[in-house]
Amino acid sequence: MKKRISFALLLASIATSVFAYTYNTNVPLPGSTIASEKLQRESLFSVYAFAHRIAPTDCTSFSILDTKVSKQKIDNKWQEIWTIQTCSKTAYVPINFEIRDNVDIYGIDPMGVRYAK
Repeated sequence: MKKRISFALLLASIATSVFAYTYNTNVPLPGSTIASEKLQRESLFSVYAFAHRIAPTDCTSFSILDTKVSKQKIDNKWQEIWTIQTCSKTAYVPINFEIRDNVDIYGIDPMGVRYAK
């Protein structure tokens, strides 16, 4: 029984180290975002989850390089472009933000994503 538990713990530790990722989660984000720090934190891992779709398969390091407003804030709605670095790839990801009734709403615009060459 002890051997089975030890072997299971060994496998778990190997899986954890193999699939360990590094995310830069420092807030405020670099650039000129107008999203509150709370909204930045709330949307950050959705952006990183999207970044996994474009990252090389062996990539374990992810960061936001820059943020900028791409559509000005009107009626508490705006869009920003966040520049994501995933090892050797860079993507420009548009994120739509809205504040409605004190609720923060955000969504990635997948059709607007552009990749650096």
